[in-house]
Order: sequence, then C-alpha cells, then structure tokens
Amino acid sequence: MKKVSIIILLSVQLYIAHSQNVGIGISNPSRAKLELNGSVGKTNAIFGGETSGISLQSNWPTIGFNQYYDGGSKYIASGFAAAQYLDPSTGVVAFDIFGAGTANAYATSTNRVFTIAGNGNIGIKVNPSNASLYVAKGGNFDGAAVFGGTSYNSHFNHSAHEDTYLRAGKNFGNVFINDIQQGNILMGAGASRVGINTSNPGSTFEIKQINNSGLTLVNPLNFSSWEIFSGTTTNLHLFFGGGQKGYFRSDNGNYYTVSDKRLKTNIHSMPTLLGKIMQLKPVEYEMNQNNPGHQKSIGFIAQDVKKIFPELVTVVPDMARGYKDIPDLHSIDYSGFGILAIKAIQEQQQQIDKLLQEIELLKKQNKMLGKLNH
Repeated sequence: MKKVSIIILLSVQLYIAHSQNVGIGISNPSRAKLELNGSVGKTNAIFGGETSGISLQSNWPTIGFNQYYDGGSKYIASGFAAAQYLDPSTGVVAFDIFGAGTANAYATSTNRVFTIAGNGNIGIKVNPSNASLYVAKGGNFDGAAVFGGTSYNSHFNHSAHEDTYLRAGKNFGNVFINDIQQGNILMGAGASRVGINTSNPGSTFEIKQINNSGLTLVNPLNFSSWEIFSGTTTNLHLFFGGGQKGYFRSDNGNYYTVSDKRLKTNIHSMPTLLGKIMQLKPVEYEMNQNNPGHQKSIGFIAQDVKKIFPELVTVVPDMARGYKDIPDLHSIDYSGFGILAIKAIQEQQQQIDKLLQEIELLKKQNKMLGKLNH
C-alpha cells in the first residue's frame, strides 16, 4: 500500500493511504476513512471549538457536549456541558451533566443523570443496582416519576411523604391493576391499611361510601350481585339484584328480613302441621371438620327435615369450593322453625281451649247430676 506523508504545522503527520483513507497520528489508516491517534489530555478531537462544540475522547470512549478532558472535565465554551462515556472494563454507559462554567475552566459540579449497566439495567439519577429500571427520587414535589395525562398526572414517591398516586389521565378514565387471569394483587404486611374514598383509613380495609353505594359482589357467570352498605339510618343493608333483602339494626345488632305484604303473592294459611312437627328429631352431634375439641352442637339433620318440611332445606349442587367431595350440600333455614313453633302453639292452644270447654261442660253436667241425686 502506497502512502503519502504530508507535514502540516508543528510536525503533525497526516497520512493518506492509496485507498484514500486518512490517518492523523497513525501510519496505516485501514479501519476507517479517517483515523485519529493521539490526544491532548484525553481529548482526541474537538468540533466547533469556537463555540459550544463536541469533543471525542479516548481511554474511556466519550462524547463531550461543550466539554473536553484535560486532567479533568473542562468547558469548550461558557455555559452548561455534558458527557456520554463507556467504561470498557465494566460495559457501563453513563451520561453526566455539568453545572454552568466558563470556557476552558474545570467543571466543579457533576450530575449523573442516566446509567446503563453492562447487563442492561437502567438507572435514572442513580446506579441501576440489581433492578432492570431504577429511578431515584427527585424533589419533594414530583418525586421519582411523573406520568402525564390529559387532565391528571400519576406520581411515584410524591412529596416529602413519598406517596404514590396511580390515576387515570382524565375524568371518567379507568385504572387497571393486574387484569391478568388469576393474577394476584398483594398489599403490604404489618400495619398496612387500605382505604377506598378515604386518605386516612382507620381499619385494615375501609370503604367510605358515596351516595349510599357500598360493597357489591358480582357473579361473573350470570352477573347476579349482592350489595352491602350502611344506610342513612346507620343500619347495615343487604340487597340482591337491586332489591333489599334485609338489614342489621345498628342499636341492637338484630337482623330484620324484609316481609312487606306488598312484596308477596299467592298467600295462603298454613295447614295443620302439629303432627308433622312431632316427627322432627332434634339431635346432638359433633361437626367432623374444624372441630379438634369435639365441641357438641344441637339441631337437626337436613336430610331428615327435608322429608317433612322440604321448604326449609336448600340443596346447593356442584360445590366448587368448601366441601368439594359433596356435590349436593344440604342446608337448613333454622329461622323457619320459629314460624313452625308459633303455628304449633296456635294449634295446641286450640286443643287446650277445646279441652277447657269440654271440662266446663263436664263440670256443669256433674253439678246437675248432683242436684238430681238429692
């Protein structure tokens, strides 16, 4: 390969290869059209040095913006400066910004604003540690990060309290947290509290109602729903499908079932049932689950009651949880026995009244017989 050597000012060597590659300070410029070897300090080249230009630096390959290196970072021109460099021993790429200074003066303040570790982790205003993305906290107003919306912003580590705000960007927008099927949402341990419509919950989970709207549980298969809320009278109300089913009174804790005549149809008096009640078999028993102390209970067996009063027994088919080995779980409406008891008492009272009338009649007959015998 033929080379042409040209001497330019102060013995700077410029080599032009036959392939028209140009080398400055290198005798065989074969790797690029322009190769530059040598530096002042660690600065190889400055472009636009009369104003705030760009520098190229060696050792740690660096691009300087209004900055060059000569025993320390200096300003090409007055103003702010920055540098982007690579640490060839670790693979770290970083971006530094220097405070305002004057031309050819050393920078006295440095702010590391962005770092990419050799493994790809990213740090903003901080080294990325072991996290894929690590963002340092900023000032007390916006915190670590702000995601802007049309009307509202979401903040992370906002204010001196380092609160976190996840908000929709505009009115009537939605905030989705983990919409993945069977995904979990985990809250903190210890004394953590969750508040809805309140910024200072006093309980583990607290809901502040809006317009008498409380907690609604919706079945995703048929969209039937139960709603629980505290009413204006401070009672706890239960609704199903938009209709009230009952409530707990706040003063005594008793449960009241909705029983208004205007909500009922096909009303009939109950038939005589004292004989059927006599067929009931009250028993004493032990539950065979969650009963390590063999605590005894009293009550009825649902299958026995079903034969006599089927309206008091409900069968839940295909249990998906709980007693999975029982596909037809039987349950009893024990509150209905109070109605049966009242009806039985009424029937017994009728029998008693009839017996009392018969006794009175026998007394009168005996009295009349006694007078005839005298």
